[in-house]
Order: sequence, then structure tokens, then C-alpha cells
Amino acid sequence: MQDQDVEPHSPQGNSYASMHTRARPAEEAITRLDRALQRISFALDKQQQTKRNRPETNREELLANIDALIMRVRDILDQTGQATPGHDPLLPRHEEGN
Repeated sequence: MQDQDVEPHSPQGNSYASMHTRARPAEEAITRLDRALQRISFALDKQQQTKRNRPETNREELLANIDALIMRVRDILDQTGQATPGHDPLLPRHEEGN
């Protein structure tokens, strides 16, 4: 007989105090959820506006900047490699025509 599920005790009657103690946390939870959803919605809208206002990146310009950066890194590695004889820090280079 002890294996049966036990229902939580609920106060009998419609007293004013018991009605408001149960309703208040529920209303607060609903209010908190509503505010959280509003903040999420605002953040998503702001993110979409930021994406729309961001200028399009020119792919050719980006590739040229990456190539220039690679060349600068190679130059620095060449200088570093000359300072430490017998140690080649460079990976095999790909064709320069790209």
C-alpha cells in the first residue's frame, strides 16, 4: 500500500490568501518569460539590422590582402630562418601564380 503515488496536499476551500499565493508566482513566471522573449526578439532584430548594414566585402580585395599577409609572414620566417642556421621553419611553398 505504500507504493501508491501520493498527491501533493492542496488547501481546501477558496480562501483569498491561498488563491493569491498560487497565482502570484505563476504571474511572475509569465512576466519573466515574456520579458526574456522580448529581449531575445530585440537581439535577433538588432543582429539582422547589423548584417544588413555591413558593407559587402570585395572578395578580390580580401584575397589580395591575404596574399600580402602571407608574403609578410614568409619574409619574417625567412629572416628568422637565417638567424638560426640548420633550422628551416618554412613549409614547402605553393606556386606563386595564384
